[in-house]
Amino acid sequence: MSQQTTLAVVVPKFSEFVKHLPTVHDLAACNEEALHQLWSGLGYYARARNLNKGAKFIVEQLEGHFPKSYCEWLKIPGCGPYTASVIASICFNEKVACVDGNVVRVVSRLLALSEDVWSSSGKSAIQTHVDQMIPEKRPGDFNQAIMELGATVCRKSKPLCLLCPIKEECLAFAQNCVEICPPKKPRRDTVDVELFALLFWRKAIDAVAIANRTKGFLSNTVGFPLIPATEASELKKVLQSLQHLEFLELPSRFSHSITHHRISGKVLIVQELENPSITTESIPWEKLGLPKSFDWVPTSVIASKLSTALDNKVFKLFKNHILG
Repeated sequence: MSQQTTLAVVVPKFSEFVKHLPTVHDLAACNEEALHQLWSGLGYYARARNLNKGAKFIVEQLEGHFPKSYCEWLKIPGCGPYTASVIASICFNEKVACVDGNVVRVVSRLLALSEDVWSSSGKSAIQTHVDQMIPEKRPGDFNQAIMELGATVCRKSKPLCLLCPIKEECLAFAQNCVEICPPKKPRRDTVDVELFALLFWRKAIDAVAIANRTKGFLSNTVGFPLIPATEASELKKVLQSLQHLEFLELPSRFSHSITHHRISGKVLIVQELENPSITTESIPWEKLGLPKSFDWVPTSVIASKLSTALDNKVFKLFKNHILG
């Protein structure tokens, strides 16, 4: 949970998560909707799916027994080198080094490395240095110590060098080049994305339609269908041709950020006219470029069904419109 989210957000979510899923068997058996709800607000939902896949692998392939070595952990779906090294060293006392951003910073300053530490070759060199540093005894404590040192003392900005327990060995401190070690991490350019969120509404029963998104942004999450703005004109033409539907484009906009994407967009409310003969099957989902499988959920409980912050923003705009 803390790989992409701050601890202040993680701690209460973690407590709730383990309360509902206390064992690997519980996690393996957890359905997707429940998992999304427990993960709601943390973002990067692939992490939750990987946890579920990993738990199923352990239960089904390893009879519920956790691996005990770095190499064995790497076989678990969703478990990469960093996670495998953390578990193997801390839980099973295996001499294997953990390298995260904090460790890269500490080692870069220890060795006065001001160039090429974020590339694949640079990270590999950092890994080699830490592999040589890690002791045979208490490797888990070493890994936690160096990560904590980077997080609390050898900080990205305003490092507390005078309080550092290894300042005497630090070449960057001796050479007065701490601020440029390591160099700034290259940032990917932010991509602007324009979307339309489709909110199908049955006014007669006050219910909206949600689906499991299978492609595009927020794929494999439950919420409102999202389409690129470039496809909106064609979609509106289709909607206009359907006599049992009417649509309204809300003037207010929503904004959201996902990794290096800056998303903005509008809500398109699609309403079924009050006609008892109209059914879900009568809506040409495929012609609209949308999945056939939708769930109609009362607006009074929709908040508990949505799995992303973006969907909650969309529903808030809809609710503000309905309430006037």
